[in-house]
Amino acid sequence: MNRKKRTLGTEGQRKNVAPETNRAYAQTLSDMVSCRTVFTPEGTYQAEFDRFYQVVERHFPLLSRKAERLTFGSGCFVYILRGREPMKNVMLMSHHDVVDGSDRWKTDPFRAELQGDFLYGRGTIDTKTPLFAELQAAEELLAEGYDFPGMDLYIGSSNNEETSGDGMVLAAEYFREQGIRFDTVLDEGGAIMSGQIPGVTAKSAMVAVHEKSRHLYRCLAGVNGSGHSGFAPAAASPVVRLSRFIAETDSARIYKAKFYPETKATFEAQVPYMRFPINVLFGHMGLFAPVIKKVMAKLPPAAAMLKTGVSFQSIHGMEGEDRGARAKQAEAFLMLRCIREEDLYQGLEKIRAIGEKHGVEIEEVQRDYCRPTDFHGRPFRVLEEVLRENFPDVVVAPFLLTAGTDARRLTDVADHILRFAPIDLDKAQFASVHSEDEHIRVSNIGQCVCFYKDFIKRIGGKNHEHN
Repeated sequence: MNRKKRTLGTEGQRKNVAPETNRAYAQTLSDMVSCRTVFTPEGTYQAEFDRFYQVVERHFPLLSRKAERLTFGSGCFVYILRGREPMKNVMLMSHHDVVDGSDRWKTDPFRAELQGDFLYGRGTIDTKTPLFAELQAAEELLAEGYDFPGMDLYIGSSNNEETSGDGMVLAAEYFREQGIRFDTVLDEGGAIMSGQIPGVTAKSAMVAVHEKSRHLYRCLAGVNGSGHSGFAPAAASPVVRLSRFIAETDSARIYKAKFYPETKATFEAQVPYMRFPINVLFGHMGLFAPVIKKVMAKLPPAAAMLKTGVSFQSIHGMEGEDRGARAKQAEAFLMLRCIREEDLYQGLEKIRAIGEKHGVEIEEVQRDYCRPTDFHGRPFRVLEEVLRENFPDVVVAPFLLTAGTDARRLTDVADHILRFAPIDLDKAQFASVHSEDEHIRVSNIGQCVCFYKDFIKRIGGKNHEHN
């Protein structure tokens, strides 16, 4: 990473739209937010989802008329705009389902309300503002006669991301079957925030280039142990043996902390803007890595960026016909959240050895892995350039996302996956995600539209390498 300090601008130099345009944007977003798109398997709010799709069609008429629209599952949609002489596919993503509200809101979470400079309502951050801005950007480009040279533009939005649903899973299956591959996918995940990096007072645009993966394992102890349980005490019940296995696995500290490239790059990008002496510490990470890792290990969000996470999701015994007898089997589900699969599998060998010792069989039931994206590649550099043009007052940095996004579903059909939405969050806004009083600054709505318009035009250019 280039550590040369760049002179940052001020918020007043950001790209903005006229106040009346922002008011119109806020009205459209209000209509989208006022649809209670909370996904449940029973389809409790299906009428609200249907109303939401009508709102989209009404507010984005050119897109609705000129784009091909695909639907997957119960409501995941993908718009496709065919470009001139396409040589690549680009996908913009933001889900339209939201978590439910509560009676602790000061406003009605599903009736967007303007208060001063802010628009309140569920989804204003996560993630109806980014979705609105993506759709609005495409709508305005169509109105300007833009013909999307060099690419086909996809805009995808699932209806069940918050519940880890099947919307984008089904879309990814379709893309694989049709041989459709994406040069670039841009989903939610990072944002513009301050106070995320120690010693940095400037705002940072945190662009996730990777996210931790999910591997789920079933750990089973039978009444006679597993097929390789020669060391398991014959008298120990399945519940006891499984409990001992869990206790030993938990205390073994199998996965050690290390700095992965994207995590190291997060701090390297910020070094020029850090205060002394923190800039010295992070400016020489090779020398001070043991100290930094020790400090980060005490902070759960930071510690999650350094190693595979180990957590047992549940444990229970399965009774035989005689309910008074001890359990015939006991099982637990183990979740491993990894950064790199090779590290995960090396540690898994040790976990299996512990399982064999206690007569516990371990089988994989879910693999949900995504590959990291090269933050030296063209898509990241394009995003960085667009950010600097639109938000000259922020530092751009790659990072590892420890949460999850729909974008991971596309890892097998995409060359580059970036996770970022140009939402400028203060501490109160950040705290409101999945909580009470979620809100967006009205001026930021127009900034989001400008950002996506510029990104679409820039990413669709010639696939040349930047110097």
